[in-house]
Amino acid sequence: MGNMKRGRVWAMCLVINVAVTGCTVNVGSTESSPSESNDAAQPASTLAEPVATTVQAEVDPEAGWRQLVDVENAYSAGELSVLPDGVFGLMAAPDLRMFQFLNESWQEITDRVIANFDIPRTGLDYDIRIQSVLITNDDAVDYVVNYTPAPWHVLDAPNQGRDWGTVLSGQDGSWRSVAFVDPYGDGNEYTSVETIRYENGALFGNYYGSCGRPCGLLVYSWVGGAERLEGLEATKRQSNALPKPWCAAFSYNETLPLKRCDEGFPVQVVQDALNGLGYELEADGYFGDGTRFAVQHFQRANFVRASGKVDEPTWRVLFAAGGLPGNDLNGDGLVTPNEFSGD
Repeated sequence: MGNMKRGRVWAMCLVINVAVTGCTVNVGSTESSPSESNDAAQPASTLAEPVATTVQAEVDPEAGWRQLVDVENAYSAGELSVLPDGVFGLMAAPDLRMFQFLNESWQEITDRVIANFDIPRTGLDYDIRIQSVLITNDDAVDYVVNYTPAPWHVLDAPNQGRDWGTVLSGQDGSWRSVAFVDPYGDGNEYTSVETIRYENGALFGNYYGSCGRPCGLLVYSWVGGAERLEGLEATKRQSNALPKPWCAAFSYNETLPLKRCDEGFPVQVVQDALNGLGYELEADGYFGDGTRFAVQHFQRANFVRASGKVDEPTWRVLFAAGGLPGNDLNGDGLVTPNEFSGD
């Protein structure tokens, strides 16, 4: 079957019909937006989360997976991994969840495999990033999963609030976090590293373990015979070639959508509104990763597509009570950033 790419079809809103069996729900589709019914609703607090559903897919696994990703309003989702014992998919919605295509439907198997994953179980909110790559030697998609504590919980997070992650593989028919070995220790294996990501054809991670200090950037390679990932110190060239986790530059923006690496008063207005709902962002007018994740969290809690961008549906829900510093100049019932006073 080959490796199947994922996609998102946000124009489609999936409507639950009937027959719930276990973790499988039959669905149909209509041409409506997931956020249309929320225009007049008051925004939910940070603690509110929508009720999770799962979906019986079409016979085509990839089409059904796209539907499921939409229904669950996932923050992140991986490509499909095709193994001898089936087709598998991984998403963050908002927690890490794994599904298998069985009997012409997608069924959740998280409870069966979660014990094999080295992932946080603290009950905090995490920005979970999923990358789909070929790392092990079974020619099936593996998943590089990185966890960033939510900015409003960073002081409560273990390990000083740093990122960490793992590589999930279905090698040998058993989904698990694969083993790592670092160059500083005595050969002991572990299953999570700091700030793991796959960039420029290589797997990188920061390791803070046996050297008693931040040991620096490591490059991990799969050693098939040992069934593990072995790390070596990254070269200066490799380090310099990595994309920076922060915005190299910010651009002023006063039109929707507001997005990562934007700056300006409209961004600060969004940050202030989110903080009023319990988020703990620095309202500095710079749209960084913390603001992006807070927006995604808010979107999911209010049944808006979790894009991480402040688009018009998100703006309407966030400012349903009004109070914006401007006037509705075009009469569309919405004060947008370009209609703020003084603009």
